[in-house]
Amino acid sequence: MNNFIKTGKDKIKKKEHSNIVYKINYHSCSYSYVGQTKRKLRTRLKEQINNLKKPTNFLSVISRHKLDHDHTINWKNVNILNSEQSYYKKMVSEMIHIKRQDNCLNKQSDIERFPEIYLPIIGKIPSIHT
Repeated sequence: MNNFIKTGKDKIKKKEHSNIVYKINYHSCSYSYVGQTKRKLRTRLKEQINNLKKPTNFLSVISRHKLDHDHTINWKNVNILNSEQSYYKKMVSEMIHIKRQDNCLNKQSDIERFPEIYLPIIGKIPSIHT
């Protein structure tokens, strides 16, 4: 009977996930961008891709880096760093992941609410990618 009846759920495609913290990488450099969204990842990525078409004074840090350095964004290999329903926990997770990046494009205002007292333990938190 087990061969015919499956009790597991279908696996959700990466770009269909929502309430996540994600990381966008570049093909040609070590810089990355960490973000969070409550919407589906594909919706947020579409917004990021469309940002490249905006006037230069309205560009995101991702678009600005691409244009300034002629680096290619790796849209097909976006990493989901965490999944979290709670807005507050998602924001904290985003700040932790931003702090863990070596070459991060995020603005410092993205992490200004992160308590400095926690910085020494960030490196001890294991990385989990889904």
